[in-house]
Amino acid sequence: MKNRKFLILSISTVCLLSMVLLLASGAHGAKQPFISSLPVNIESIQESDSFFSIRAEYPQFQTADPDFNQEIATLISGKIDSFKKQSLDNWKARLDTMPADEPVPKDPEQPFEFIASWQAAQLNNTYLSLVIKIYYFTGGAHGNEEIQAFNYDIVKKKKIGIEDFFVSPPEALKEISKISAQDITSQLQSRQWKIDDNLKEMLNQGTAPVFDNFKNFNFDSHNLILYFQKYQVAPGAVGSLTVTISRQVLEQNSLQSDYLK
Repeated sequence: MKNRKFLILSISTVCLLSMVLLLASGAHGAKQPFISSLPVNIESIQESDSFFSIRAEYPQFQTADPDFNQEIATLISGKIDSFKKQSLDNWKARLDTMPADEPVPKDPEQPFEFIASWQAAQLNNTYLSLVIKIYYFTGGAHGNEEIQAFNYDIVKKKKIGIEDFFVSPPEALKEISKISAQDITSQLQSRQWKIDDNLKEMLNQGTAPVFDNFKNFNFDSHNLILYFQKYQVAPGAVGSLTVTISRQVLEQNSLQSDYLK
């Protein structure tokens, strides 16, 4: 490995006046979220050499509890460490299985790549709701992707889980399970996917009414945004999927939340 460049930047932004908004597919009457200005530090990690290409950005909030900020930072550092280990293991396995008569390459044809970015549904003096999206390539035919959503109540100084979001969580899970399955089916059909028995089984398992299936979500005053990981509800070629359910649709299904105000 040569020509290594490593950089960690902390950019203090007194007023975050504009951000890239979440674009959600399959939206049920979704409105564009409003994002207020808020003090935030943007941490940037960049590493580039013949072996690794790493670009990561993530937020740290002055108004949030240190534990919340640390959870975000730890996620990124942990994912980078895991990415590096997996890349090195795969590279070593490749060298170990090369035919004896072939020259041993010093470096991979292209650097193993890691990209982490973030988007916000809302950032204001009451709630923080954001998602971190990670892409990484550690060798093989294609890369992978992961999604991790974070929601935080600034007033109460606590994280918000899907079990906290609804007034009656068990009943709500059953309804959002149905809505999500219907929405994802429509998305897949619009992409010309045949909904066979295997795909139905993946979809049913990935949208079953259990908290873990809906742990990655964001919200603003108008919408609940649900994220489904790659392989959670469909084959890997589909990638991750997003379902956005408007407050109006939630109310039509008798789903109440104190957070949609």
